[in-house]
This record gives sequence, C-alpha cells and structure tokens, in this order.
Amino acid sequence: MMRYLLPSSFLSSFQRRRPWPAALLILSLGVVAMPPMAVSHPVAPDEAGVELPASDARLPDLRQWPAGPQRKDAFLEVLVPIVEVENSRLAARREWLLALNERKAPLNAAERERVAALCVEYALDCVPGEISQALLKRVAPLPLEMVAVQAVEESGWGTSRLARQNNNLFGMRASSGRYQSFDSVQEAVRAYLKNLNTHGAYAELRSRRAQLADEGDVSPEALIATLDDYATRPDYQDVLLSLLRTNAERIRRHVGDTPA
Repeated sequence: MMRYLLPSSFLSSFQRRRPWPAALLILSLGVVAMPPMAVSHPVAPDEAGVELPASDARLPDLRQWPAGPQRKDAFLEVLVPIVEVENSRLAARREWLLALNERKAPLNAAERERVAALCVEYALDCVPGEISQALLKRVAPLPLEMVAVQAVEESGWGTSRLARQNNNLFGMRASSGRYQSFDSVQEAVRAYLKNLNTHGAYAELRSRRAQLADEGDVSPEALIATLDDYATRPDYQDVLLSLLRTNAERIRRHVGDTPA
C-alpha cells in the first residue's frame, strides 16, 4: 500500500500527534505591531475524526510595511500556519482512508457514507464501499513551500487588490471567469488545495506527487514543474522556482509558529 512520506515542510499535528495550540493563528512580530485583526479559533472537527483549528482571519493591510523582510514575515505569519492546518486536514483524511483500506473488515454504513461523500467532494465516481487509488491520489497534502510561493506570486506578498479585498491569494477564478472572493484566508487556501487536488489540469501534478511519495520525497521543485496550466505567462514556473530559491528558508522559519 502506497503511503506518503511527507518532508519536513509537511509536518502536521496529525503526524506529530501533538495538539495544535488553541491560539495557533495569533500573530506576533516582536517589536513590530500587527494591525488589529478579528481572529477567532473555534475548533472544527474534521469528518475523519481529527479536530483541527479553524480561523476567520483576513489579511491585514500589508502595504503599511515597505517591501522587504517585515512585509514578507507579516504575510507568512498569516499564511504558513493556515497552510499547515489545511495540510493536516488532508493528511488526517488520507490516513483515515488508508487505515480503512488496510483493514480486513468491510466498511460499515457510516464509513461507506463518508467515503462516498469524499468521492463526491473530490470529483470522482467511486465504486460503493471501495477506496480507490484515484481517491488516494487526490486526498493528499501539497508542499508548503510551493503553496507559499504561489501565494506570493499571485498576490504580491498579499498586497494585490484581489488579496486585500477578496482574500484571494491565488488568482482563482470561478467557472464564470470572474475572480473568486473568500471570507477568510483559510477558505482561500482550502479552495486552492481542492483545485489542485481535483481539476483535470493538474492530473500530472497528482501523478507526480504519488510517484514521489512512493520514493519518499515530495519536493516543491518537482511539483512546480507540473504547473504548466496554472498561468498563461511562459516563464511562470521559472518565477516560482526563483521565489522558492530566495524564500524557502524564510517560509520554513514560520512552520509551527506559536504565540510568543
């Protein structure tokens, strides 16, 4: 049975078996004061039985800092913990599916219903009571660094009008062609992850991720190379790789952020 051996950037509360702090998304920049933000931390139980924090955090106006390290850190302090939570949610679902798949006993009625709901959510026609490799290919995290540099490129470090007004960090459009609007950063991150995990344009990404997971290292560079269809500009992947080279360490520095 294929299992995902997630790199350090994928570390999640589910895999580390450590509870997420109740105030995971409270922001702290040391001597740099963050603007007031309405943030609450209700606990939203994942359907697979793992409880993960939810957030209604919106982006602060990052234009108050000049372009440079302070703005970058302010953006990443919002984004990275949310990506970690959403990747944890995907990892929890995946582990639940794998556990069911490896169990000899057939699925009970509630498990069959939940698996069927996941098939619908991840845009698959599934055989009732069966956990397919196609479903396992879609229910999986994405490298934190790749998510972060796409958000950086698409939102200008969170300063674009689309990011400020719509919480749309990834330039996502609806089927009508209009740009989408999200109530929170978490909602935007969740929609982005679902898009890459379900849309036909990213089938190569999912296949490459599964192959790399079997080999034990899902690298952001390898998945960025599959994003031909995400943007029309011909140098898009080169831009993302350049952002990754210059900011990967800074991104990882925000992993597991907790309040000071």
